[in-house]
Amino acid sequence: MQYDALIVGGGASGLMAACALALRGRRVVLLEKQGRVGRKLLSTGNGRCNLTNLNARVSDYHGSRAAAQAALRAWPPAKVLAFFEALGIPSAADEAGRVYPMSRQAASVLDALRLCCDENGVETLTDFAVAKLERRDGAFEATSADGRAVRAKFALVAAGGLAAPKLGACGDGCRLLEGFGHAIAPRFPAIAALKTPPQAVRGLKGIRAEVEIALLVDGEAVREEAGEVLFGEDGVSGIAAMQLARQANEALRGGRRCEVRLNFMPGVNAEGALRARARKLSKRRMEDFLNGIVPKRLGQALVRAAGLEMAAPAGELAGARLSALARRLNGWTLPVAGTQGFDQAQVTAGGARLKDFDIRCMQSLRCPGLFAAGEVLDVDGDCGGFNLQWAWSSALMAADGIDAALTK
Repeated sequence: MQYDALIVGGGASGLMAACALALRGRRVVLLEKQGRVGRKLLSTGNGRCNLTNLNARVSDYHGSRAAAQAALRAWPPAKVLAFFEALGIPSAADEAGRVYPMSRQAASVLDALRLCCDENGVETLTDFAVAKLERRDGAFEATSADGRAVRAKFALVAAGGLAAPKLGACGDGCRLLEGFGHAIAPRFPAIAALKTPPQAVRGLKGIRAEVEIALLVDGEAVREEAGEVLFGEDGVSGIAAMQLARQANEALRGGRRCEVRLNFMPGVNAEGALRARARKLSKRRMEDFLNGIVPKRLGQALVRAAGLEMAAPAGELAGARLSALARRLNGWTLPVAGTQGFDQAQVTAGGARLKDFDIRCMQSLRCPGLFAAGEVLDVDGDCGGFNLQWAWSSALMAADGIDAALTK
């Protein structure tokens, strides 16, 4: 049997494209190398599935922003949410524009996509690792590692990136696209914890703090975020810190010096505040002096970083010593040695270059009839629903393109 479309990858993009095509009466086969579809989707939004962000704009994306902009125009968040509503997934947005299914369960989203596929005739073949994808005799043929083969008029590669290998990521999609002459932009982790020399954060594991955090590249701030950070045994995580990973990786790959600057008293002149505090708590030892401003162990680390004696009374805090501690509170700077790898990263930066695709429909310019969508392409977004928005919108653009070509 020859299908209208074969889709490589049963993740967010692959499932969405399969639904869209099947709802239009197209014969679709979905190929997934794992034993079940959508495993990574289940982990999104801490299991709640941050479907999209109502405020999504092109500046929330990296890589090919032209492709991201085309996708947002063709399938903006409101249109994507209407598609999900038709699948039985009502949603609600929070104050930041992040949209979740009303159930607050990623499993609901996966079930809706899977049920739509089942109800509309999609043939889903699991444990089908595509070893080879070829164009032969006017059609595409996907061959599994164990020799099985399926054919279709059109092919869509939606096999994801390298992030979260425990959930099945392996980079097969880029390998398949390379077989058709596609160039691949270097891939590296995005939305990942920042690594520092262990001695810089020794003793702080498990401590959380609300901060303003800036990434410094060769001493210049290139991005700033605000929110909670979490200290680990060899670095800093939490969404505010993880948002900086992409730019940090880019800079480090270019041999540039990276640091993060943490402000524990945003909007407050720490020097003036500490001077008044020292007068009020003049007998308190420095090891306890910052307790109440920041967690105790963090306060002790800042005192040590300022070169102060733990046993000294706060009443002696003045002059250069006061300024040194204030600088740590308003801007503790830590070197960045790297980021966590793909095993802990949420997203892959890099992928198949969009110069080789018609970004109006995600069709290959090197091989007509071949399409791609999602994380396999060189587009990645910030945290907050932007990456799933790209997954949905690029998949729906590809489905539109395949459907239009089948109609000709």
